[in-house]
Amino acid sequence: MKKYSHLFFDLDHTLWDTDRNAEESLSEIFEELELCRKGIPDFDVFHGKYKAHNERLWGLYAENKVGREAVRTHRFLLTLKDFNIDDDRMANEIADRFVKRTPFKKHLIPGTKELLDSLHPDYRLNIITNGFSETQHIKLRESGIAGYFDHVIISEEVGVHKPDPKIFHHALQIAGAASAGNCMMIGDTFQTDVFGALNAGLQAVHYAPSGSMKHDAPVITITSLRGLLEHL
Repeated sequence: MKKYSHLFFDLDHTLWDTDRNAEESLSEIFEELELCRKGIPDFDVFHGKYKAHNERLWGLYAENKVGREAVRTHRFLLTLKDFNIDDDRMANEIADRFVKRTPFKKHLIPGTKELLDSLHPDYRLNIITNGFSETQHIKLRESGIAGYFDHVIISEEVGVHKPDPKIFHHALQIAGAASAGNCMMIGDTFQTDVFGALNAGLQAVHYAPSGSMKHDAPVITITSLRGLLEHL
């Protein structure tokens, strides 16, 4: 008898290749808005600055220290300010184009479809994500993986973010899971996915593709998505 009945996946950086999709969108926007003519001569530097601000703001969002708009727009406003460009209108234009375009990108983390094909016949698969409602369903649909999941639990719709145990308890109820102990959460971010899952009583799996992290029990660490199969 299998130990786990329900598997809950994070979406961004775990299944959907956020870095690759975001970089592709930003590169296109950089060219369209001719940002090189506005004092930003190098896309790679621009992209690096954006990633740093984006990661920090998402962390603050998970801690309920900033709101949705801070992530959506301020990551670009702060990036522009790094190049001495104080232009709210431009930041909003970049944000609008980015949010409308990026969810339609189709790149997945290597091994995603193969893993889901293997798991789908035997497990109830679900998503728990801190992403925005306006984008997450599009990402799942356009990348071709929406059909694998019974439920998509989005923090913005629930009213609490990972790592708050309330969103995990809500997900268990929605999915019809009899016990948290029979459920597994797989995600790339220790703060939100692993810590949150442990506090809610789920088995936590940290997807750490860099191989630089190794956790003690009860946390399971995998460096590739296929590595999950060894623990099921």
